[in-house]
Formats: sequence, structure tokens, C-alpha cells
Amino acid sequence: MRKMFIINLILALSIILLSANTGMPPASTALSGDFYVSPEGSDRNPGTEEKPWKTIQKAANSVGPGSTVHIMAGTYYERVTINVSGVSAQEPVVFRNYQGDKVVIDGSQSDASVQEDLIHIANQSYVKLVGLEIANNVNEDPAYFVAGIGIWGKGEGIEIRNCKVHGIRYTGPAGKSGAHGIAVYGRDGAEPISGLIIDGCEIWDIQCGLGEAVALSGNVRDFQITGNAIHDNDNTGVALIGGGTFKGEPVCDGSDNMARNGFVGKNRIEKNSRAGNKSFPGADYGAAGIYADGAKDIAIAYNECARNDIGIMAGSEANDADCENIVIRNNVIYASNSCGIRVGGDARGGWASGCRVLNNTLYYNDKMKLGNGEISVVKSRDLLVSGNIFHAGGQNLCVSSEHFGKNNVYNIAFDNNLYYGPGGARGLRFKGADTGLVGLNMWKYHTKQDAGSKLADPKFADAARDDFRLLQNSPAIDLCDPAYMPAEGERDMDGNPRLIGKAVDCGAYEFILKE
Repeated sequence: MRKMFIINLILALSIILLSANTGMPPASTALSGDFYVSPEGSDRNPGTEEKPWKTIQKAANSVGPGSTVHIMAGTYYERVTINVSGVSAQEPVVFRNYQGDKVVIDGSQSDASVQEDLIHIANQSYVKLVGLEIANNVNEDPAYFVAGIGIWGKGEGIEIRNCKVHGIRYTGPAGKSGAHGIAVYGRDGAEPISGLIIDGCEIWDIQCGLGEAVALSGNVRDFQITGNAIHDNDNTGVALIGGGTFKGEPVCDGSDNMARNGFVGKNRIEKNSRAGNKSFPGADYGAAGIYADGAKDIAIAYNECARNDIGIMAGSEANDADCENIVIRNNVIYASNSCGIRVGGDARGGWASGCRVLNNTLYYNDKMKLGNGEISVVKSRDLLVSGNIFHAGGQNLCVSSEHFGKNNVYNIAFDNNLYYGPGGARGLRFKGADTGLVGLNMWKYHTKQDAGSKLADPKFADAARDDFRLLQNSPAIDLCDPAYMPAEGERDMDGNPRLIGKAVDCGAYEFILKE
């Protein structure tokens, strides 16, 4: 017996040494399967449905790939750090509400000195948050920049689906700090945060200070922000940032310090305005529904942007981070305070280059009569604006440019757009540094733009009820360049084929004759 014991001991030691020498990981002690959390549970329990854990943090420390954590109804006064990862899209770690229960993770009984984010995910992969409500992270200390959900470092396959985020507020000194509903900071210059999905969420009541309702900054790529309702926040709804900083330093080292290769689509983004945000005093109407700030290779499509300061913006506030190849197409933008679309870098920053503004419907923007019109162009190069409907508001101003035809705006192409306003042909205006305030014909003459564009009432189905579909006699039908062919599978705002008839229709909707 003693001899067999010695033999077995030698074999066991050999296996341990072999594992160490070959880099084999030790056997995982993480649990896998279905686990349960309830306010009536105990963290001494096994986490079964009959004997659930009490805290979400217990699950976030314990479960392994392929696990689903079912969180039962209740309010959890926790700040949760996700310390576990999945291994693939097929074997993620899922934290979700149990059977549609209302689950609230509430920060009102702790503060940012404990943890800045209510849910904190750093350097983890394949984690899904589903059906959770994240609320009440209020902070007045400028040392902390708070968030509802914070995703940091590197990782892939993080998904946030059907969650609600609200009551995240910075209440401290103006211009010193801020808050995000969802913050994604790719802090690793070598490995990105990739495969991020934010889908079907509602995000509101974010008192942003210097933050935004949703912010992606640093090394972030291959993301989707889709089907969300982002509304009633006091700064930008969705910010896609390049060249950004964190506490005064670049978010990450290297050339990949930018949000890139993404899709922002099918969102309703409404009432995001800096009015009342004390970090932006005075009449600062600079909050965008969606803002590509130094970002790259992003499609912004099928969004409804209503009553924001600016509907959609593509530019750059950083000198070393041009905003490149942003495609803004098939969006409906109306009732913005400042302008519908703004393209161009900050006067002290970088450029917008290679951007395209295609087949959008803009209606009654620049409500505050700031002289920006439906679309404002500054510090841009290689810009295409085509196939859009620009229906001006009370100012009768469609296009404005501070430097059109000068060194800061060049290689610009406007064509096959439909323009209109309440003043009709006599009242409609276009503004450029070389042209002054002129009508469409003089605009065409001076700028050599818009040769195939028209001035006519687009004949919307019911603009008073925010229905911007086209009537059968709309002049927008087939007005786009006949040579333009939409990408395979491209659809209009309603999901209909983008090409019906001789050419694509102007605006976000393709007219379909109903039988």
C-alpha cells in the first residue's frame, strides 16, 4: 500500500509540474449553469432557485462561462463589479432579470468613493446585461466621474440589452466633472473593446455636466448602438469620440485612440439639450443627438432625432483627430434648437473629411434662429451632400457655411437635394462666406453646387404629426441621381427597398403606392 501511495504521489506531482511547464491553466473553480439572486436570499446559499444568493456581487464573483444569473424582483442597493468573463458568444456570462421581473440596481445608499460606476466591467469579455434598471448614482465630488454602467480597458462581446439607465447625475462645481449613463473607455492601446452591443435600452435623466448620456472613447471598435430611446438628458445623447482624454491624459496610447467601425441605427433620440447644464453657461445649444467627434468609419442611419440642440454632428474637437468617413443616411431630424446636421471640425481642432450626408429628411430645425439652418458646414473636405430633403423653419434658411469656397471648406459636392421653406421660392435662403445670404439660383451660380437640386414643397404625409412619408405627388420621388445605386440590401426608414422606380427618392422614405 505504501508503495502504491508513493507511485500515485509521484504521478500527481508529475502532472502538476507538466502543467506548470506547458503553461496549462489550473482547473477552473468557477461555477457554470443557472443561478439565482433574490433580496430574500443569502450569499451562504448555493445560488439555486430554491436557495438563491442575496447579492448580485456574489454572482459576479462566482459564476463561469456559459452561466446565466437570474435576478429576481427587487431593489438591490449595490455597486457591482463584474469579475467574470464568458469565453465566446455561445458561452457568455449573462446577468438578467428573472422572468421579466423589475430589477433595480440603486446607488442611492452608497457614493462614488466606493465605486464610480453602478455596474463596473473592466477587462472582461462576453458579458451580457439584460432587462436591468440602473438608477440613482448622484455625485457632487469633482474627483469622480460617475456612470450607470462603465466598461473599461479591453475585452470583446459585451452586450447591454433592454436595460433602463436613469438618475445618473453630477451635481458638483460646473466644468469640473460629469456623469454618463453608459461609459465605454478603451484604455488599452494594443487590444480594443470590440463587439460591443447596446440595444433596446432606455436612457434618460442623465445630468451630464461634462459627460454624455452614452459615450464611447478610446480604443473601441466594431460596435452597434441600435433600437434605443435616449431622451431628456442635458448633453449629447450618443458621443463617439476620437482623441479623447481621461483625467487630462489620452484615453489610450497609440493611433487607435478613437471609436471606429460602428453602426448607430434605429434609435429614437429626443430632447438632449444643454439648456440648464451649468457646465455650458449662456445660450449654448451644442448638445447633439448623435455626435461623431474625431471618430472614424461609422454609419449613422435610420435614427429619429427630434428636439435636440443639434440632430447629428460629425466633427472633431481635437487637433490630432480628424473625423473621417462618417456616413449619415436615412435619418429623420426635426425641431432641433440649433441645426439639423452639422459637419465640420472645431475651429481650434481637426477636420471632418470624407463624410457623406445621404437621403435624410430635415424639417423645421434651428428653432432658436441662430443662423445655422437645416445643415451647417464648417472646416470640412471631401464632403458629399445628396438626396436629402431640407425643409427650412421660420428663418427660411437651408444651408449655412462659415467658409464655403475658402480654405476651410473644399472638395464639397451638394446635389440632387430638395429644398423648401415657409417662404417658398422667394423667401428661401442659403448662406456662405463668399455668397452672403442668397436664394437657390444665386447659390447655384456662386458655388457651382446643387445643379440637380430643386426647390419645391416635398408634400409630406402629415408633418404636423411628425409623419414625413411622401405623398404620391411629391417632387422628391425619383429625384436622386439616377446613377446612384444603394448598397445591396439597403432599406429606407420604414424597411422598404431603397430603390423603387427610376431612381431613389429624396429623403429618408421611399414612396410606395398602396393598392
